Amino acid sequence: MQRIVEALVRFRNPISYLVLLGLSTMFLNGRSSFHQNHLEKYSLYFSQSIYSFSHRIESYFNLKKINERLLKENKILIDLQLKSNELKLYPSNQKSKKRFPFKVITANVIKNSFLNQRNFLIIDKGSKDGIVSEMGVISDHGIIGIIKSVSEHYSTVISVLNQNLKINVRLKNSSVFGSLSWKGTNPIYFQVDDVVVNSSLINGDTIVTGGMSSYFPLGIPLGKITSYNRDTRSGYYKINTSLFEDPSQVYHVYVIENKDIEEINKLKKEIR
Repeated sequence: MQRIVEALVRFRNPISYLVLLGLSTMFLNGRSSFHQNHLEKYSLYFSQSIYSFSHRIESYFNLKKINERLLKENKILIDLQLKSNELKLYPSNQKSKKRFPFKVITANVIKNSFLNQRNFLIIDKGSKDGIVSEMGVISDHGIIGIIKSVSEHYSTVISVLNQNLKINVRLKNSSVFGSLSWKGTNPIYFQVDDVVVNSSLINGDTIVTGGMSSYFPLGIPLGKITSYNRDTRSGYYKINTSLFEDPSQVYHVYVIENKDIEEINKLKKEIR
């Protein structure tokens, strides 16, 4: 279909000429001024319609090319931002020695469920593009989920809007670690658990990825603390957070490839 449209745009002038020639032949058989006036009117209308249509088609394809270029530029920026976020949280004497094994692959969301308790996404990149299961998926402003299954051209993603998914996080200012999970209500309201009550907390503190998994690098900003309560019986805080971005409203994402994943998994098997 796209090739047909591109051909129509490319050959719009000869097509317009042939159509107008046909109309001329049809109407000029009768040489009355009535026919000639109508021919001029219809010819003008048809010409304007053809050029208006071709202009809209050209604008569409130009916009598509611009969007593709912007996605490539954003990919470079995301790569740099991920590395910068992680390095900021390391001691100064370790920054120059820190390896960064992550790179990103751009993708578009073609399905995004958010009305269930265990939601998922489908993206338009698969094994042909280097995607494998258990890769992290992020957006410009936070985490989206983890790759579950992969076909040649598509992948399913376990959404962060899934009550079974827990993400390792860190409180930026206090360096305390916890587990972020969705509680099944509003798509931007999450809870951080597993933070002991003797930890120092501040409302408004930023929640970032903790770097304790192979899915995501350390330091990706996710949201902020809105309130917290002490659970004296368990000895842990219940921390309410608000994400910086609504995961149900994303259209472009970045799949994170950890180039060290095979080495890490090998060590995990040896421990077991």
